[in-house]
Amino acid sequence: MTPRTITIKKEDFRLLYSQQLNLKNNEVINKLGSIADVFRKFLENEAIISPISDKKLINYFEKCINPNEEVESIKNTLLEIAPGNGKVGFRQVNFLTNYVRNKTLSHIHKNNNNLKLLLHDHAFGSGGDLIKTIHATTMASIIVSPLIRICKTGTGNVTSLHGSYQAIKAFGYNEKGIDIKAINESLEKYNFAYITLSELGFPYSNNLKQARIELWEENLKTLEYNYQNQQNNWHSTVRNLDLPISIDIFKIIAPNAQLLNPVNHTTGISHIGMLPYVIGIYLELGSTGIIVHSYEGIDEISNAYRDVQEERPNNLLIKIDLDSIKILEFSPEDISLKRVPINQIEEQKEIETERDLFYRILTNENTYEIQGKRDFILANAASILVANNAFLLKEKDLIEQIQECISKVNYLINSGKSYDNFRRMINISKIELDS
Repeated sequence: MTPRTITIKKEDFRLLYSQQLNLKNNEVINKLGSIADVFRKFLENEAIISPISDKKLINYFEKCINPNEEVESIKNTLLEIAPGNGKVGFRQVNFLTNYVRNKTLSHIHKNNNNLKLLLHDHAFGSGGDLIKTIHATTMASIIVSPLIRICKTGTGNVTSLHGSYQAIKAFGYNEKGIDIKAINESLEKYNFAYITLSELGFPYSNNLKQARIELWEENLKTLEYNYQNQQNNWHSTVRNLDLPISIDIFKIIAPNAQLLNPVNHTTGISHIGMLPYVIGIYLELGSTGIIVHSYEGIDEISNAYRDVQEERPNNLLIKIDLDSIKILEFSPEDISLKRVPINQIEEQKEIETERDLFYRILTNENTYEIQGKRDFILANAASILVANNAFLLKEKDLIEQIQECISKVNYLINSGKSYDNFRRMINISKIELDS
């Protein structure tokens, strides 16, 4: 049976974020299908929240990014501002999101720049996976660039072996810093540009990075213990990971502050509990686009399972349009992809290995050895096209739209259009790429 897309009017969905938790809210929740329990838990937390003041929130945030603050102190502060902890709800998340946007804008203006870019879409892989994967969002953004204009942002590694910044450099892309003219030229000629959040002035510190790593490692220990000694079901174990521990507010704000004001925004969440807060940011900023999640604990669409024999679907896609929000839960088979073991899409130890993999995919290699990885990239490239809307027939169901976009991505690769566009973008010859 083809999975069913659930469509909720945006005006009804907004009721879930109102202060009136009335019968109408319950009626909306009952329509949410697979995410109903997530929103019930969210609303329970919102109903009992004793919120931190705006002034204190700013102080906590500045404490986290202070390079002189001790790691242990930052860890404790991150738990103080973790959404779902009884002190921080969606309003506080939205407040900090706008605070960061204004902080970034001030940084740009101080450097005599502005953020006026050509109209573009945006994709961000948060790197917050509980199972670390290859750089699907970065690869996918490059692959779809012949069709849609993408300005991707990203960071260096925090909990991963290497972040999108290390990946894009290894692929051969020359960073343009915050030169708006150069970025717009790249967007005009090649439909692609990449900017690090640090160039945009997104606040960070080495001690904050270390604190987040240690909290993430604690998450993993808890997760593995619960999986091996209690439920022995990976999807359920990931879903039930304690919210204040598992939700790092930087994984919510950094990917979704949308500092460059894209037309459409594609993002992912590694824990289902993040979903109400991320949708809340979309509603706050008036954004359109998609949110993806794999129940494996991955912030992307996945064709891989840790428990390969798991029967239930492993992917969730939320599409946010101007007047509606669509919800779809599906398996790899539903989008005509073969399920594979999780180790087939895991991150590679050396970034050079991922670079070689990327070019093997980009040059249309389709061997058994890399098929699972290729399908992983295909699915996530298709999701960026779905977010864009430009190539979709509205009468088609969301699952049909994903399938159609996978076909378009296959065409981009098979025809060499993605390869040729990227080769020209990084200004090297085919001989150099093949050597």
